[in-house]
Amino acid sequence: MNERLVEDWLTKANERSFQTPFAQSLLADGMQVVRVGHSPHEHGKDIIAIASDGGTHAYQLKTGDLDLKGLEKHHSQIVALVESAVDHPAVTGQSWHHPHLVISGTMSPPAADRLRTYNAGWKKRRYNAVQLVTGSQLIAKFSKMAANFWPQSPRDSRSFLGLYLADAVSALDRDAFVGVIAGVVATENRLTKSETLRRLAAANLFASYALAPFYSKANHWEVIQGWTITAAYIAWAAERARLSAASWKASFRLAVNAALEALSLLASEIIEPKALYPPGFELDQITRSRSTICAGVVATKILLELQQGTRWREEQRAKALIEDMISRERFFPWGESAVPFFMMMIWALDKLRADQFSDGILLRTISIIAHINSRLNAPKLPPPYDSADEANAKLLRRQLNGEKQLDTRAAAAYTLEPLVTIAARRLWRNTLASIWKQISRIGLLRLVPDIPRDILLWRWNYKSGVEQSRLYDTPQSWRQLLIEARRSDEHLLPRVLRDNFDFALLFVLCYPHRFATPLIKYLDESIRKI
Repeated sequence: MNERLVEDWLTKANERSFQTPFAQSLLADGMQVVRVGHSPHEHGKDIIAIASDGGTHAYQLKTGDLDLKGLEKHHSQIVALVESAVDHPAVTGQSWHHPHLVISGTMSPPAADRLRTYNAGWKKRRYNAVQLVTGSQLIAKFSKMAANFWPQSPRDSRSFLGLYLADAVSALDRDAFVGVIAGVVATENRLTKSETLRRLAAANLFASYALAPFYSKANHWEVIQGWTITAAYIAWAAERARLSAASWKASFRLAVNAALEALSLLASEIIEPKALYPPGFELDQITRSRSTICAGVVATKILLELQQGTRWREEQRAKALIEDMISRERFFPWGESAVPFFMMMIWALDKLRADQFSDGILLRTISIIAHINSRLNAPKLPPPYDSADEANAKLLRRQLNGEKQLDTRAAAAYTLEPLVTIAARRLWRNTLASIWKQISRIGLLRLVPDIPRDILLWRWNYKSGVEQSRLYDTPQSWRQLLIEARRSDEHLLPRVLRDNFDFALLFVLCYPHRFATPLIKYLDESIRKI
């Protein structure tokens, strides 16, 4: 049955959705994968890998069956696969590479015969022949890698199938997805290092299976969340098993890069003219929530490009989009899970403007939380565990059904302390003082893991950490607040967040309930240095 499910998945998969599992299979074969992804500069090479003997291999991925007409359609790409040199910093001093054409289906006899003649011509010109990898070979590879890791209990099997058969227009069931990935990488039993590595590789396969519906609908935001969660659990399991970085980082980076590719695709769609205008009637809160998420994604794309020492070619359009949406008040703080998106906009505008425009967003966000979550106000902002959809659903139930489930929540917030810390780092003493009475009456909720790596977990149990609460002093010593704001808390973070800036940004967006002061201070300092 498991092999039949893999076959069913592969018949529906597009090139992007099976490129990560295929790259993972190359790692399992002992190869070093140096690039994965589609781009205008790929020159027919979706994946580039280096074998243990030093040989360079390039792979072009195509979905479905390939007949003669299809082979002729892709002829120029296949020629580029064979004849254009591999252009990558990891590949030096080599003029020849081994080209591979990977199809998720079968090749018809006429197409196979035509490929044979192409190869004969390339051999005469001293190029390496194209080697064909078909769907049956992929099914065998993926089934072997996933063996022994399929969900066993009825509940886990139901969760997995629910994800696989999900309506991809709706949101990813994050708890179910976490259950599947955690079930693959985490176990109470002590495992050998080789068994742990097999589980980490399998995590990328099962993530691909579960995210297949969202790939088919180009629902990029859900894909971003799924791969970020997968990367977090790979890193958590690797650290728990005390694996060497060299043994697990490649699997981790495959997951991160898959999330980054989806983020780039979404950012490119967002900046298209009128991309964020509703196609028909939409409730305003839902429309504005979507706009807030999209602006945060675009801001993240800007920061990622700047950190790499490049400038996104659409940077100015992206900046204008964010500024225009702010001026038209198209953003909506649906709950505390919205705060990371505002923070990304603040950081991006910090780098693109030479004024205090971004600080205005920061201080307004602090004021909103201090006002709405005060003792005198009800209901409170939904906690960061609630997604935009979940928070808006609660809002609608209150408006339409008179539901009052949040009216009795205590005056507390998870995201207030990190935001006040950033404001203090920017020396907004007088502005903070003007609203300090409200701020000081709100409980500052902080999740403290027993071990730094446990911040990577989606949910904690009582063994993994505690939830602490405190109040700011009244009056508050500005000197003490400044000392705390400027103090480095890097030691409280797992190394994977400190060593991977791109993953840390993704983590903040996708894990809003881990919007912790040490992480936000670390990122704020890192972004200052860009």
